[in-house]
Amino acid sequence: MSAKRKLKPTPPNLEEAETTEAPADLEEAETTEASSELETAETTEQEPEHKGAFFQAVGILPGEVSFEEGSIMAKVTVGGKEYRLLFKPRLMSAMVALKLEIKQSGSTTQRLIVYPKVMHFPKQDQPHQLAFQLVGFEKDPASSAISTELEDFEFKLSGLWQFIPVCRVPVISVFRNFDEAIHQNLKKLDEAVAAKKKVNFMKATHVPLIWKDAPFKPFRFNPKLEKEEQGRPLFLQLKAKFIPAKDGFEFVALLAPPLEKAPKFFKASNDDKATVQKEKRKNATPSKSKATPSKTKSKQAKPPQPKPKPRPVKAEQESEE
Repeated sequence: MSAKRKLKPTPPNLEEAETTEAPADLEEAETTEASSELETAETTEQEPEHKGAFFQAVGILPGEVSFEEGSIMAKVTVGGKEYRLLFKPRLMSAMVALKLEIKQSGSTTQRLIVYPKVMHFPKQDQPHQLAFQLVGFEKDPASSAISTELEDFEFKLSGLWQFIPVCRVPVISVFRNFDEAIHQNLKKLDEAVAAKKKVNFMKATHVPLIWKDAPFKPFRFNPKLEKEEQGRPLFLQLKAKFIPAKDGFEFVALLAPPLEKAPKFFKASNDDKATVQKEKRKNATPSKSKATPSKTKSKQAKPPQPKPKPRPVKAEQESEE
């Protein structure tokens, strides 16, 4: 059985996009990528000639797939390195089909269609971690439209060419493509949960890219300049090759001329990000005011201790005499 996927993504509905089977540590680490640099990258207008461009990160990954016993949780080994193989609930059927294919064919070597999932950490000297989200799989090189454009280990990356504070090398920042229907649903969210839902939904994937002698300088935020003087990152559409030995991607070829204005995309505001971080700190640190009453209550709950009997001083003196 094979799963066929087209290159152009179809925006999922809001509920599907908010849920994922990514491990908790991956989801948590992605929130550390928030940066004021990305504020200058927001685009609200789309040029008519740019309608064919959209944010994307997808590729072909051949590897050895291993499933956990009695589960559809899996890992893929590529070039001697093991990576988590994630999935979204709406694409769970692809994971089930992959497990069935391995069982029926007896071959764990599979050609996967995946999205790269990159986990960055606050400290710049701490290397990123990489996982892959399953989209589908192929039994032969000509079974889907993706195979006509990409070879093994090749990925199509379309996004903003820039530096982010938590990565030493420049990245292709892949944001969620704008969709009016989803935009209207986001506006209807209850204020109490809106910030968290928006931040989770609008998370970007920042794919590190090694590009020696790149003719286009990656955007870098300069805190000394005013917003109007910052400029903006270029929107690039390119082909890159995954190098397991480097846990990263190397430039192969440009697929289209660079664009000075990116297609419309979703991006959480700094206010929403700050609200989420504040709520996390609040939940992580217990309040002192709450701890004090409970301590007092525990003291009051103790039964009264019997009073010590007075020493018979006079009697002792008489006996001594």
